[in-house]
Amino acid sequence: MSFVKILPEYLEKFTLTLHPETRYHSSSFQGPTTYPTGSMPLSPRPSKCLKNTSDPSQKGANSYDPESEGVEGLNMGDYDLITQLESAQHEVNWKMSQGTSADVFNTMHSYMELVNSSSEIARNTKRFEIVRFDPPFSFTLNSSVKNCIRKVLMPYYSSFYDVCQFSFTNYNTINFFTSSTVPTKSAIIYNNFKFPGRPRPYSPTGSFSFDFYINPRYGSDSGMGFHAGTIMHLTSTFALSLVSGTLKDGDDSTDGYRLLLQLSHSADTPPSKVNLSIANNKRIWPDDLTFLSSNNSLRKNRWHHVCVRWGGNLFNNGSGSFIIDGKEDSTFNVPSASILPPAHVNCSALVLGNYYEASGEGVAGDEARFFNKVSCVAQGAYPWEDFGGGSNEDPTDFKFNHPLNAEIHDVKIFNKYLTGKEIQENSKYGQPSISGDLMFYAPPFFVQESPVREVILTPFQTETKQSKAPFNVNFSFGVGGYLINLQNYLRDFSTGFYPRLYCLTASTIDTTVLDITANGYVYASGSTRKRNLTILPNDNGLFAPDFALLNSGSSEMSVFKSVHGGTDLSLVNIDDMVPSGAAYSGIPTVALKNLIEAINNAVTELQDDVSADTIAAEIAGVTPENMGSAVSTTGPILTVYQRTRDPSSNEVSIFDISNLFYGDRILPGSFYLTDPNITGSGNKVKMTLRDNKRGGLYRADSLTQHAAWSNAGTILYPDGVAVVKSPHIAYFGQDRFEATFKGEQDLHIMTLNIPAEAGLINSSSNPRYMQLSASNNANDVDQNFVYVSGFNLHDDNLNVIMRGTLAQPVLKRERDEFLLRFKMDF
Repeated sequence: MSFVKILPEYLEKFTLTLHPETRYHSSSFQGPTTYPTGSMPLSPRPSKCLKNTSDPSQKGANSYDPESEGVEGLNMGDYDLITQLESAQHEVNWKMSQGTSADVFNTMHSYMELVNSSSEIARNTKRFEIVRFDPPFSFTLNSSVKNCIRKVLMPYYSSFYDVCQFSFTNYNTINFFTSSTVPTKSAIIYNNFKFPGRPRPYSPTGSFSFDFYINPRYGSDSGMGFHAGTIMHLTSTFALSLVSGTLKDGDDSTDGYRLLLQLSHSADTPPSKVNLSIANNKRIWPDDLTFLSSNNSLRKNRWHHVCVRWGGNLFNNGSGSFIIDGKEDSTFNVPSASILPPAHVNCSALVLGNYYEASGEGVAGDEARFFNKVSCVAQGAYPWEDFGGGSNEDPTDFKFNHPLNAEIHDVKIFNKYLTGKEIQENSKYGQPSISGDLMFYAPPFFVQESPVREVILTPFQTETKQSKAPFNVNFSFGVGGYLINLQNYLRDFSTGFYPRLYCLTASTIDTTVLDITANGYVYASGSTRKRNLTILPNDNGLFAPDFALLNSGSSEMSVFKSVHGGTDLSLVNIDDMVPSGAAYSGIPTVALKNLIEAINNAVTELQDDVSADTIAAEIAGVTPENMGSAVSTTGPILTVYQRTRDPSSNEVSIFDISNLFYGDRILPGSFYLTDPNITGSGNKVKMTLRDNKRGGLYRADSLTQHAAWSNAGTILYPDGVAVVKSPHIAYFGQDRFEATFKGEQDLHIMTLNIPAEAGLINSSSNPRYMQLSASNNANDVDQNFVYVSGFNLHDDNLNVIMRGTLAQPVLKRERDEFLLRFKMDF
């Protein structure tokens, strides 16, 4: 045995940065009885064969306790079985001493069956999952987690990460989709009335240009034809629709599309009835003014900038063109001076996302009745028309049979022919201001202004008021419900008009209902399901909006602010959504309710007709978990806020990832979070969020460039926390989700180069050591040797801190010298 001092030059140190990759599917992919794919075991290599047992002989025959520490699973008559096993063992030992044998098969078989059926060691069964949760309706541990993220972690990382605050980027799309769970007859309708001294706002007087971005994100179902969907329609003036091309994908679903333009009288033919096989120059009346872009000029799940322009009959001999992605796709010719209808046709509504088809006794222009006093007062659509004679009903004989299946944004109608330079600018940037030729503009941005209308407080109550938040605050903080304030996103910046939302609204329940929750009410209606998914985060990285437009006509700016102070028009703040005065001060809500109930009980003993819950209900409000029919008598109490005292948005999703999945931190740029079926979409809307390497989560669904700067959430890489903040996807991952990411783990490696020099390590303290010759050669001049089988590493006090064992002993003579290399990972 020898002692060798480890000098600094004997050490080699280096670090490897590893990137373990994780693919995680939530448990709903696998079924309720299996682990989620990608869940992480606590033990690195768990074995089902390991069981916890204890030795009853250490306790005495009558003191064996199957519930004692160290025993897990062996608790079903184990004492008797183990006693039998001991007896069999004694019998075997005795018979073997007598030279005979014993049969213990049955005893051993029973014992092993019990062992195999016993539960495994706890640490081998423990698995970690990615935990997703919504903010609770009452103060729980998850409330503290949310507050820690909002008040501690986000402020700490705010100087390092993008939009590390409770805010999201005000950059959206208008989403139109169809499924079996939502109505196909929904539409967004803008008023096109003619007033004294002012023409119809959306009727081009001569030349025109339709300019917008479109993504045909939703193809047809496998084996099914793609139904024509209308982008915008103005009766007897124009209809621009999305129709299928000939290209199919591997699932036999539509992958190529084209645009269908119908002008003047030709716009009164439903798009699905147009024969697409007829060339543009061979159509006859009434389809003579029907034109198509080239086949497959638009592709599925790609953003395309489109401009359809016409300069009048005196410009280029009446020719117009489809400009797609900055290139002229095809041309058409209109011999008329204008596309306006005859004077007797009342063009009274611009419809987005569907085609208005009058049928039966319905006449063109009858859509004006969408803007009757009753419906417009309820929805806040402006302006409305008093039809007189007590008629305040919607049109009755019409169809909306051409719902659009696409996302659009930056929708503009110009009363002029756009030049190539103007089209190029429109494809890159949004409008900074409203010009005289811009007839219609829906970006869409969130604005704090909205028309006065009936706003849902509970499923049983409404209040006539404006909305100034991205979602219904009273409904969320009062009864835990989720409704997007759609009107605040669909303002036409050119006229200041707000649309009539047809089949995109929520209505109150007028009957007695028991056992109902707010979101049970919301998602029971296809109209509200589609309403909540009409605005989505924008992933079009080919375009950058001009937020300066929000200064146009906006007086409310309180939500457009940065956590660092000052106004930031690109952000919508969702941190302080409820004023502090909205909650009763003093005693916490639960204690206050208990106190008031005690007072009411005392009053009840004196006066039987006083309800014991009256005062408590007035102060504490209804319970979001089960409102029942009693809600119709309660006021707009913010019960959720009363309980949690958290004024920040509850329409968020939080994902908590254990560091067992990633090590030191999640590798920036590697994080993907996917919801394959957004709640309420009927398996049609899929969404993926990706990190931008700077702590921001952006939508990343399209096959074209993504808007990496558009913030829909935040990820804190070292803490493994992701927060989806956009209220438009508040239930992201609720049904199921998939997460893919890489970790970042530093592996430190230390190599010890221990020299075994000549004259050292030439003795042994092993008591069985014998002095032998190294070989049978009598002439061997160095016969003394030792076998080196291992070594110990000591600290300064000669305590053994590490031990190494060689795979096989190494022979060392006194004159031999070699180097032992020992590696340690940590």
